[in-house]
Amino acid sequence: MEKLTFKQYLASKDQLREAIKQTPVRKAEYVMRKYCKLPVGESKDDKQYIALKPKQHLIVEWNHRELENPDLMSICFKDVEDISNTEEFKSFWSDERFKKWLLRNTREL
Repeated sequence: MEKLTFKQYLASKDQLREAIKQTPVRKAEYVMRKYCKLPVGESKDDKQYIALKPKQHLIVEWNHRELENPDLMSICFKDVEDISNTEEFKSFWSDERFKKWLLRNTREL
């Protein structure tokens, strides 16, 4: 892996910020690190739990209206039983709560 100088690091960070301003929607792929369940649905009343295993993938679509605080748009699951790879889900959790869950249970690819 190439080591960057601090000046190169700052320049690359600025380039990323400019790119996000031009295309605010980004898809990020995460891999599960442990067994867990994720509740999905429009509200608490119509939620369903998706059981996830290590090495399964989660694709999250983020909207970066604010650079430091992206909004969750949709969630897709890859290689999960009984769920199509193209089916999109919503989360009734707040964006902050979902980000904390991601930090505890996944690793970004």
